[in-house]
Amino acid sequence: MPREDYKMPIYLQLREIIRNKIEDGEYMPGTAIPSENKLAESFGINRITIRNAVDALVNEGMLRRVQGKGVFVVGNKNELSIEEHAGFVGDAIRNDTRLSVKELQKSERQAGNKYANLFGLELEDEIYYIRQMHSINNVETSIEEFFIPKKILPSLDMINSSVFTFRDILSFYGIRLKKMSQSLRIIKGSAKIRKALNIPEKVAVLLLECDFYNENNEVIAHSISNIRSDMQSFTVSLHKTNGNSD
Repeated sequence: MPREDYKMPIYLQLREIIRNKIEDGEYMPGTAIPSENKLAESFGINRITIRNAVDALVNEGMLRRVQGKGVFVVGNKNELSIEEHAGFVGDAIRNDTRLSVKELQKSERQAGNKYANLFGLELEDEIYYIRQMHSINNVETSIEEFFIPKKILPSLDMINSSVFTFRDILSFYGIRLKKMSQSLRIIKGSAKIRKALNIPEKVAVLLLECDFYNENNEVIAHSISNIRSDMQSFTVSLHKTNGNSD
């Protein structure tokens, strides 16, 4: 541990060390900091002191505790001009229901024809693939897949997508969403999807696909969600705009 400032309690010294690691990019937004045990071992101090330092940064909003997952770095958030379903930790949080998200898979793959065309990439360029299970009040309700160019969020492999919303992660890295393009279809759903979501025989699946655009009107992500139609519905808000109609 660096030379102590005897005028400052040790937990506050540690708080500043952790803050500096965040500001210097050693602990990146969206990622977990080392556990209390590892920090205690690294700095040679007890866990109570570690916890006090971490709690101080949690109270400041720089860190976030997530039960059973750890302590995560919260970046500087920008206000985003979008109000719709935006992926990762979803809208059910706003409706006083208990939403849980489990990251089933996170991997890298080549863009291939479809996503090279969508994102303006070369066929061999790398994209991230994320697959999640969403549950509401302990009932599995949807499976969501995300495709994101690696150049957009190069550190996404270190970020826990079950903790932060897609909006949060973009804002951590100064990326602003301008708009989304969505399509919604009613389908039967594959046998694999129906089994994973335990969908009753006569219940349909809502297939929601979404393209996310940045301020330069570039597609920066694509999502595919298979949703139990008996567990979730969507509303559409129409906003009046100025100008003449045809």
